[in-house]
Amino acid sequence: MKKRYLPLALVALLAGCSGRSADYAIDNPTDKPLSLTIDGKTYEVAPHEDKELSLDAGEHTMKGDVVGDIKFISYYRGRGGIINPTLSDYVIYRQSFEKVGSTSPGYMGKLDQVVLEGVTFEGTMRQSNDLFIDKDWTYGVDEELPDSVVEHENGSNNTVHNKVFRAKDFIVAFLGKNPDAKKDFEANRQKDAPPVVRKVTILPSTLPPIDNAEVQQLSLPLRENYAKYLKAKDVSEQEALQKENFKLSMAYSHASVEIMQKGSLSKEVNEQMNAFQEAMNRAYGSTALVEP
Repeated sequence: MKKRYLPLALVALLAGCSGRSADYAIDNPTDKPLSLTIDGKTYEVAPHEDKELSLDAGEHTMKGDVVGDIKFISYYRGRGGIINPTLSDYVIYRQSFEKVGSTSPGYMGKLDQVVLEGVTFEGTMRQSNDLFIDKDWTYGVDEELPDSVVEHENGSNNTVHNKVFRAKDFIVAFLGKNPDAKKDFEANRQKDAPPVVRKVTILPSTLPPIDNAEVQQLSLPLRENYAKYLKAKDVSEQEALQKENFKLSMAYSHASVEIMQKGSLSKEVNEQMNAFQEAMNRAYGSTALVEP
């Protein structure tokens, strides 16, 4: 399968590994050396380099210039990923590879927007500056995105692989071969913008409310499970809560669909239900979370 170049424009210019430990990489995308202490051990990371480590599921400590002194929990069956102590921008890009000889491209993913140095890009990608960026890619920050891949025949016209970029590397990769786009980017980027002050994201201790008594009542067991999960430091407890969450989620889903089919829910309540689900998904989909 060969690479299909997905739409990329300058807008306005033009489950991972399973087990009791997870693999991380402390990444330093800046021009200065980075020092980060985890569980009392100091990691020195050179500019534009990373340092790999494995963390057991459970509670850990971290100390760094940007993140300060924090405690975080690494979770059972976590995917691992990037530890981003400078809270810098990364782009996870979805690349479609078409089957050789195919005349009908397969699904390439929806278009999203990212903003880098004040300029908006549009394409099949997402942006993150989280402290923990969960692994969602085939190709890491120091790996090249290939021109072709070998895939088993599955009847599809394409396959998609993700590549994670440091923000500056992303800009170079996608503007380097397009002089006009590069010229527009240089003309529009914020050259003297003040430094961005970012803080570590801590998930809310409670899930968003739902202004419907019947649905709110249905959600109570999930809310209790969520509150426990944010504080679960023992591997066995994490595993038990994950299994319980799955069962509770299935029951909630079936019951809430029956309520929705009655047609009695307002647009606002439907939006609240979506927000509830998204918040829960973020918690249970995270490989590590900062303690509230």
